[in-house]
Amino acid sequence: MYLLVQEWRQSCERLLKVAFLAPIAGILGAVGAGVSAVGSIEGGIAQGQSANYQAQVARNNAIIAEQNSVHAEQAGEEQAQEQSLKSAAMGGRIKAGQAANGVDVNSGSAVDVQTSDREEGKLDTENVFNNAQLQAYGYRTQATNYEATAGLDQTAADEAPIEGVLGATGGLLSNASSLGFKWGKA
Repeated sequence: MYLLVQEWRQSCERLLKVAFLAPIAGILGAVGAGVSAVGSIEGGIAQGQSANYQAQVARNNAIIAEQNSVHAEQAGEEQAQEQSLKSAAMGGRIKAGQAANGVDVNSGSAVDVQTSDREEGKLDTENVFNNAQLQAYGYRTQATNYEATAGLDQTAADEAPIEGVLGATGGLLSNASSLGFKWGKA
């Protein structure tokens, strides 16, 4: 008889545990699923904010690159003008040197030397200007790349909250189905 009472007592204790703990486990599972869902949504929002920040940094870099392009062009024009003046001064020194040595500066090889110097000076001036234009083009290309990066980052920022909601929804559905299986087994 003692064994029968003991078995009955153990059966009652098991039923009591199942009746009491099963709902608590279900509630805790639902709360955990909710916390996980909120975390997914908050993670999506944080990713969106981070991507917005990165997009703004890229837009700022694009503005700076455009400004650098303008500065490079202006500096190139000034350097080309300076080079042109140096070349003209050199031409004057050549002509003065020829005249000081008694050479007719308006005929023969003296004119050829002056012409060659003028052409070399023009070429130097054009090279300075061309290099500045290439540098400005590089900055404009860099600005375009920054704008493209900003566009991609902005798209990521726009999509991140949606990604968070979808992750939360998937997590909730997954937890709900697993809770249903647990309840079905209890």
